[in-house]
Amino acid sequence: MFTKIGKVFLVKPQVLSPEELSFFRDLCFENFIFFREHFSESFKDYLSKLSRYLKFLKLLAVDQEGGRVCRIEGDFDSPHEIAIEVRKKGPKIAYSWAEKIAKTLGDYSLNLNLAPVVDLGDEETESFIKYRTFSKDPKVVAELAKVFIEIHKKWNIYTTLKHFPGLRDVKVDPHQDLPYKNRVSNEDLYPFEVLSDQADFIMTTHLVITEWDKKPVTLSEVAINFLRKKLNFRKAIVTDDLSMGALKSFELPERIVYALASGHNLLIYCGQIEELVKALELLKPEIEKSQILREKLGESLTILERYRTLKN
Repeated sequence: MFTKIGKVFLVKPQVLSPEELSFFRDLCFENFIFFREHFSESFKDYLSKLSRYLKFLKLLAVDQEGGRVCRIEGDFDSPHEIAIEVRKKGPKIAYSWAEKIAKTLGDYSLNLNLAPVVDLGDEETESFIKYRTFSKDPKVVAELAKVFIEIHKKWNIYTTLKHFPGLRDVKVDPHQDLPYKNRVSNEDLYPFEVLSDQADFIMTTHLVITEWDKKPVTLSEVAINFLRKKLNFRKAIVTDDLSMGALKSFELPERIVYALASGHNLLIYCGQIEELVKALELLKPEIEKSQILREKLGESLTILERYRTLKN
């Protein structure tokens, strides 16, 4: 089972050295996330090198939300700007915007957008999430996110609702430190509830909901049970990046074990590959002997099998 551990990771590839490629191949890595630096040179050649060496590629992902969170450069309005334009000119604006984003991913042979953001927010929202949200009105958020999902489906691109269970009123940036929130409101959950049968993935965030658990949502079985049992979400649940500052009090092997044991199906890791190699080497005996971890890994592999494998 351990030799398939790579299948439950979505990682940021780096220099594609022989050592890095061997690591990916030996542990069956097949899901990759790309950043702006990957598109600064010939992405086609980079992707070709990756695909030649690996047997399968499944998910090729990017954060292309619109606005300032766009890994592929271009003139893409932010979700906040689009919501304003829709109020002025009507819903066709949203369809054109989503089409432009989806087409861009298609042009680069990518098949997973880690968007839309369905947190609630407006002009007064904290800077780390400001303008990345459509609105503080949950119905507006759900309506525009639905358009985003529909258009991406047309282009055969998977989408991801984030950041569950919602970062509204959170003051601490999870990229830097771990935020806390007492409870989640029905308004926060509304977009996830109404879109759970349409989205391909839901991404959890590094946030402690004290009413739920002492651990962050990305490491919490309570949070995953809520998604499975309360929202009846049956597709893949993905963590936010496990290398973010919010989790600095947990060693990387701990983050991986807790994320897997909690029921997450796909683990994002955008840190140094060398650190991931060390962490998985340390975890190999535990994963091989732990029935719970083997079962969770098996469940995740089954869920991820439902997603298309790209042709090399």
